[in-house]
This record gives sequence, C-alpha cells and structure tokens, in this order.
Amino acid sequence: MKSYKVLLLALGALLLAGCSLARAEENGAASQMDRWVGFYAVSLEDYRAFHNNPHLTEYGSSQYKTGQFGSITLPDRVLFAEETEEGYVFPDLPGYRLFLLWETLEDGSACVSCVSDMGPGDDFFSRTATSSGTENFISGTLYEGPPAGATDWDPSEDYSIWTAYRVFQTPDGRIYLNGSGNSYAGGMSGFTETQTYSYTMDGETMQEDKLTVKVYIKSVPRLEKVIVTQYDSQNIALRSDDLALREEIPEIICETDTVWVLVEEVNTDGTIHTAYDVPAGGTASHNLVLLDDAGLGTAVTLTIGKK
Repeated sequence: MKSYKVLLLALGALLLAGCSLARAEENGAASQMDRWVGFYAVSLEDYRAFHNNPHLTEYGSSQYKTGQFGSITLPDRVLFAEETEEGYVFPDLPGYRLFLLWETLEDGSACVSCVSDMGPGDDFFSRTATSSGTENFISGTLYEGPPAGATDWDPSEDYSIWTAYRVFQTPDGRIYLNGSGNSYAGGMSGFTETQTYSYTMDGETMQEDKLTVKVYIKSVPRLEKVIVTQYDSQNIALRSDDLALREEIPEIICETDTVWVLVEEVNTDGTIHTAYDVPAGGTASHNLVLLDDAGLGTAVTLTIGKK
C-alpha cells in the first residue's frame, strides 16, 4: 500500500499553554481531550479484525445505562497505531488511511499534516483561516472493481461494503481507533463528516477548529497492461515500455529526442489513451489504480521525466 505524508502549515499563536480543548459533542473519543482527525477505511472482509485484534489496549472508559441497576463504567479498548518507516500503521488491520496529524516541531511550534494512502479527492488538504478560527478539509478516494478472474462483474450490484473507523489523536500525539464509525456500500458513492473543536481559556472560547473529511467510493475497471510510448517532434515512435504493474512503478526517463509520450491503459473495459508533453527538465505524472485479487484498489503514480 503506497502512502504519502504532506507537511503543510504551522499553527497560529492561539495554541497557547493553558488553553483547553473542548471536543466535538458525541464524537466517540476515549478521552475528552482527544480529537477526531479522520478515517481508517476497512473492507468487509477485514471488519472483524478490529474487534478480534490482539493489540487492543485499555484506554479511557464509557458509562452504560442498565435500567434498574443504574449506570456502570467499563474500560474502553482501542487500537493504537504503530509508527514505522511506512508511517502510522494499525497492526493486523489492513485498510486505507485519511487523517490529519498534529505534531510539535523541534522548535516547539505546532504543525499539521495529512496522512493518506487513498486516491486523490476534490482537494487533498486545504486549511482556511476564518474570523473564529480555522477550517480544515481533507478528501480521498477508495477504489473497487472486479475481482481477479471475474467476467460479469456489475458495479451496481457487486459493490463492496466499507467500514470507516474514526481515527483519534491524543494530546501527546498517539493515534488510535476505538471501533466507532459507520459502514457504507460502494458503487459510486461516498460519505462526509464534519466536527468542530473549541479552544477555551478561562471559560472563554478563543478559537474554533473545524474539520471536514470527505471520502469518495469509485468503481474502476481492472487494469491489465500499461504501455508508455515516446515520440519525437516528427511524431515518430522512439521506444515503447510495457510496465510491470506494481505499487512502486519506476520512473520513466525519456530519450533525449522525446517531445511527447502516450500512456495506454488496457483494462477490462477497453483502452484509455492519454498524451503528455515532456519538456527538458520537466516531468509529467499519471495516476493509475491497481486492483488486488479481491477487487480493492490502490492508487499509484507513474512519473515521466526527461533530463
């Protein structure tokens, strides 16, 4: 699964020592000081992997009403992410990340970044200052298509079921899932959630941060072959490369005389042709979606460059 993390902005001076964070009402966080930061999408086949996960840890507690016996308090069990070379990973739970990460830099300033291995959405990450605080928006795309060997797959009938677990972050930076979230049917659909947090000092609201997360679910054909052909200024083909379909696709370095390239995507629905000009010292990026045997897709980027 290919991942990327984009560092964007330092936060303003309103994140002062002594400020308190009021969480959005009923957001499911295990602690009042934790914030909802996005989603972790899991396919139906992996749904039980959360509740049966051997890495669940007691963190926080919840009250439950029992009628005549009153209320009882039970510990919450959450799944903390592990920070690896590939970024934040939820152990023994395959899925697709889309969340904001709030961090403190070495100089003590705060920053926010977006962690995602979904495909691109409307606007990968935007942050807007308002009169009351900030508005953050992130989006991504989940892909599904025909399983390997399927011959009569119909996206309107054979769509996947996704569970979008809410992702939370503690004040000390830990990322976790607590099992809250909703399930959604695929087949060209999607979902959106918005929550607002207030920073207060001495009981007075100093700033409000709003986060909106939008996820699209799109059906795509199964990619079978990708061919990149280079052409000179006379439109004469210089060379063609039949690419190996894997998550880490090597960059195409064009010949000296190459002026433009043609990318051919051969899939179960036909062939898509896309042309790019490639000037000296420039690059072009082409997005591809690779489906696994079950029909779940991973977005990858083909980069075409020229020395």
